[in-house]
Amino acid sequence: MKITGKVALVTGASSGIGAATAVELARAGALVAVMARRADRLEEVVEKCRRWSPPSVALPGDVSDRATCERVVAEAASRLGSPVAVLVNNAGVSPGEDPINHTVEDAEALMAINFFGPVYLTGAVLPGMVQRREGSIVNVTSVSGYVPAPGEPAYGASKAALSRWSHGLVIDLAGSGVHVGVLSPGPIDTEIWGHGTNEYRGKLYPPEIVGRGVVRMIERGETHVTVPRHYGAVSAMYPLLGRPMRWGLRKYANR
Repeated sequence: MKITGKVALVTGASSGIGAATAVELARAGALVAVMARRADRLEEVVEKCRRWSPPSVALPGDVSDRATCERVVAEAASRLGSPVAVLVNNAGVSPGEDPINHTVEDAEALMAINFFGPVYLTGAVLPGMVQRREGSIVNVTSVSGYVPAPGEPAYGASKAALSRWSHGLVIDLAGSGVHVGVLSPGPIDTEIWGHGTNEYRGKLYPPEIVGRGVVRMIERGETHVTVPRHYGAVSAMYPLLGRPMRWGLRKYANR
């Protein structure tokens, strides 16, 4: 799909992957609308977008609220002059989880943002895309949706749900002119790290590589991309290894 001149809405755009993706879409010629809860940070991002795409706008909002999602989609179309043709569902949280004592609370909070947020926004743009026979929806998941990580079972489940739902849409939308893609980042240098049990001591990759990956996905109509690519091999090999189970046994044996 050609991006130039199309309205693109990016969520979770106040920092990290979302901010980098918004800028890359602006560089590619999109009219960018950025959405996140932190209005002050959004303004900083949209100023960067305006270097390449002057009409770009900031639309603060919480993706876990369906009415807000529908309002933002309508406002993006109104302020930028045409319907949303590109939707990048990037907003996500990974708070420190307590899988034993806060099982339900953690799952409800994470699914509200990481899964239902993309569902609400997709529901708001998809009928129009199908009617126009043009559009692209990219859902940013995570390698954690395929390879469980310690201390974040609900986070992994939310990303796995988003991935499987997205691939189901790919099948249902075949021949409609609407592209749906899943982009699964590996360890990216964002604010998501460094709290609770969510630590990573390996190499962190810059969020710009994900932003460029999103642009390529849209232009090429790709269904699933892992960034960096070699993390796709890790995901594919996980079912053959069974190591997380042994990690868990060691964890509780050492208490």
